[in-house]
Amino acid sequence: MFPQVSPHPWMSGWVSHRPRKRYWSLAVGLMLSSGGAMPLAGWAANPRNEPVLWAETMELHPTPSEEEQPALTPPPPPDPTRVLPAPGGADLNETALPRVFPALGSTVLDEQVTLYHAYVAALGVPDILIIGSSRALQGVDPQVLQQALALQGHPNLRVYNFSVNGSTAQVMSFVTRSLLAADMQPRLVIWAEGSRGFNSGRFDRTFASILTSPGYAAVQDGARLSLTHPTPDLAIPSEPMTIGAINRQGFLAVNDQFNPAAYYRSFPRVPGQYDDSYRAFRLEGVQTLSLAAMVQVLQARAIPLVFVNLPLSNDYLDPVRLGYERQFQHFLQTQADQGAMVVVDLLERWRWQSHFFADPSHINRYGAREIARILAEDRRIPRPLDPKPASATSPE
Repeated sequence: MFPQVSPHPWMSGWVSHRPRKRYWSLAVGLMLSSGGAMPLAGWAANPRNEPVLWAETMELHPTPSEEEQPALTPPPPPDPTRVLPAPGGADLNETALPRVFPALGSTVLDEQVTLYHAYVAALGVPDILIIGSSRALQGVDPQVLQQALALQGHPNLRVYNFSVNGSTAQVMSFVTRSLLAADMQPRLVIWAEGSRGFNSGRFDRTFASILTSPGYAAVQDGARLSLTHPTPDLAIPSEPMTIGAINRQGFLAVNDQFNPAAYYRSFPRVPGQYDDSYRAFRLEGVQTLSLAAMVQVLQARAIPLVFVNLPLSNDYLDPVRLGYERQFQHFLQTQADQGAMVVVDLLERWRWQSHFFADPSHINRYGAREIARILAEDRRIPRPLDPKPASATSPE
């Protein structure tokens, strides 16, 4: 269905949600971060009283009337910037690492920044960087992908999962284009996500938190996360960063297995028309502009982009959601046809296999292993042929 895309000479041939946030939306476009900024409409002032370019003006979407509400109203959404708890209440075995960058408005993003810096210092820049939201954070096992590629004759490739819960195209564009310095860039990016991260009609709560953070202000002033050229005089918090359930390769292993009969005794079944991930669904706007800016920068750096449309369970894919997902599949096909990225579409791969899910839209650790193996076997995905030596980026 999707064509092979090979824009780089070393490509050997690799284009496919449990929405945690169900609050009513404000459709607001947030600024495309620095680094190849694109002309957008509208201006606003940031907390530092400097001009910030915005893509859209705020537009209130009315809450449905009571007659339109489902019998069971979903509970208030969790904060996408919070630390994810240990699966099943397990012991976190928490450790602490020195902070290396000012706070970025998301605890999980701060944790990933700290872990990634430590990973690169110890092992070198990963050849493959997985990015995305919580669906990728717990949905693609980097160690299994690394091992599966080694069995196929690609030993010593390093893989890291830099996913952050609540992430959107804006967030990932900021991370890849503006936050990570040149010495922290991988040779292949695998973006595992779904339609939610591209819906420009919903309020981007995670990026809004980033915009008001001291870390974002530092990036605007030219700071980058770097091992070889750290930015001096940064206001870095003195207290160490507590590392919880996310492992040293950036992966969150979730043991839960989705059992619909048991799950819906604890959580309401929310129809698609009341799912905030699809509210005011629009695939044209600030998120698409963020994708375009990200693709432009990655191509300039000769870094291929692979997009994995992660599986959803049959319980989640009701007719309303499936209709929106079909629109997203068409959007991905267009991006693939334009050569923006390779797409691996796994949307309906496991519709009836609930044991691979932790809940209706999030994969568990068993599914994450299988996703990694599927990606390793997909010949459309490019492989970095020769891993970078760790000494190239690690301190002496």
